[in-house]
Amino acid sequence: MGRRKKWKMDLLSGQAAALILLGAFYFVGSVAGCIAAGLIRDPSGLLLDYIRGYLELLAQDGITGGFFSVFWESAKFPLMAVLLAFTALGIVGLPLLFAVRGFLLCYAVTVFYRLLGLIGLVPGFFLFGFSALIWMPVLFQLGVRGMLSAYGFLRRTMGDGRYPLRCDGGFLICCGICAAALCVCAMTEFFVVPALLQRVSGIFFSG
Repeated sequence: MGRRKKWKMDLLSGQAAALILLGAFYFVGSVAGCIAAGLIRDPSGLLLDYIRGYLELLAQDGITGGFFSVFWESAKFPLMAVLLAFTALGIVGLPLLFAVRGFLLCYAVTVFYRLLGLIGLVPGFFLFGFSALIWMPVLFQLGVRGMLSAYGFLRRTMGDGRYPLRCDGGFLICCGICAAALCVCAMTEFFVVPALLQRVSGIFFSG
């Protein structure tokens, strides 16, 4: 009985608690992004023309910024999560990072819906949601481990010199696996997304 109670307390005070906290901030940021995009007004149609032109250019010529720029777009938030894991400031910085990431993703997708209607969710998914299937699990994995690591540094800072740190070899191995996954994510965005946009280009370039 005591062992079961201790297991539940460890679960709530460890990875589950970090996951719930980061998920809550991500959700709040996502809702804020949807609200912000919903406030957009484009009476002249300039923004709509810009988005259509961008999508058409992307479908015809692919991504012109180079592979490493695409990789950086996928990796910058996970990299910031890793950096925050090595400081006590990560206790505050990681939840804020997740809120910002949720805001940016939902804002971008909602803008496509706002200006193109339901059909706008198709390019929105290809441009943002498709790669999110890869980088989002990576970000949450690094974020949860980062929260536990940052909490260890916080305890050390407060004088608990015996509190174990979580930035060990297992954390570094996790970072390596996540880096490989982000490479796959960048290759997907660089090679696959333009091809998918080409196949469905007639849907949202007409009119």
